Order: sequence, then structure tokens, then C-alpha cells
Amino acid sequence: TTRRHEAAQSTLFTFCQVFAIDNLYPHQEEAGQNILKGISTIMDVPTGGGKTIAFWYSLFYHWWPGNVDKDSQKIFLVVEPLVALLEEQAKTLNEKGIPAV
Repeated sequence: TTRRHEAAQSTLFTFCQVFAIDNLYPHQEEAGQNILKGISTIMDVPTGGGKTIAFWYSLFYHWWPGNVDKDSQKIFLVVEPLVALLEEQAKTLNEKGIPAV
């Protein structure tokens, strides 16, 4: 649908601006879109392949910097083997003005 496509384009633009990147890799965008559609997704890419960016991207579909609307607040549960990695990711998001714990 046109509305969904416009929302996806706006999401991608805002996300790339916040993280100062030109674009997502196709596998990142596809994984993020799957998450938004409720499709279980496994990404099998090496360390540094952009898994974190893929799930952060899906967050921006519902939220954008400065938005405090209760309807836009979503919970994303991330499970990772290293607490330090999770803490670093939360720190990075908070530094960008994105509430994360």
C-alpha cells in the first residue's frame, strides 16, 4: 500500500539521518521489514554484519526522535549472549536521544 510504503521510506530516511549512514544493506532492510510484519527472522551474518542495525531500524517505524506519543511506545526485547554488548547498545541509543534500558 502507498501509505505503508511512505511510512517505510520516512522510517529509512530518519534512521539513516540519526545514525549518519547513507543506507541500509538489503539484508538489514529485509530483516527490519520482516520484524515489522511479525515474521520470525533469523539473520546469519558474521560479526559486524549489521544485525543490530536491522532491529534498530524496525524500532524507528513506530518511534522517531522527539516523539513522546504513548501510542508510539513499543517494547523490543533483545536477547544476546553478552551483557556488555547490550549495555553498549543501550548507551549508544541513549546518546542519540532514543530511550533504551
